[in-house]
Amino acid sequence: MKKIISLLTITLATLFIGCSSAKLAPAQQALIDNQTLLYTQVDIWTENGKIISTNYAIDIHIPVNSEVKILAVNAKIITIELNGEKINYEVFTKYTKVDATAMISRLFAMKKVSLNALSPATKENVLNGAVAMGMTKSTVLLSCVYPPFHAIQGIKSNKWKYWRNRWVTAYVTFKDDKVVKIDGAVS
Repeated sequence: MKKIISLLTITLATLFIGCSSAKLAPAQQALIDNQTLLYTQVDIWTENGKIISTNYAIDIHIPVNSEVKILAVNAKIITIELNGEKINYEVFTKYTKVDATAMISRLFAMKKVSLNALSPATKENVLNGAVAMGMTKSTVLLSCVYPPFHAIQGIKSNKWKYWRNRWVTAYVTFKDDKVVKIDGAVS
């Protein structure tokens, strides 16, 4: 009986800690409190009605500059509103190496990303969540978001790994800040 109570206590404590609130900066909290209209700073994909921070390119594509509102944030979930629907963004710090507050800064801003300097082909790739030869690291970030950092050495690395889904991966190789090789389907 003591073992069962101990296990139950540990389980409840884990759930409580896992759902704890994130320590938001005052400016981030104001975005939520004021239901501020924000814009996605990168392309994001849903999976079964939610977004996973590894950004599997599976279901619905949410292009850069999509209008969203942040409804709530805790240590593991950023709840956004997109086109009147609530979507949970699940933050897996183990893979992204950043917490929910840093993820907010990566994903959302009050201004749209300017795509004016991009060539028509690059702009089309970015808006479709695609990667093509010759794209820069910054345009690949717009198209595919940050690669999961547990699998690469950060964005300064010249080889990024992305997951199409849980089983299929792709690699994007850069030389002099340009895509020179794509192994697998990135999006």
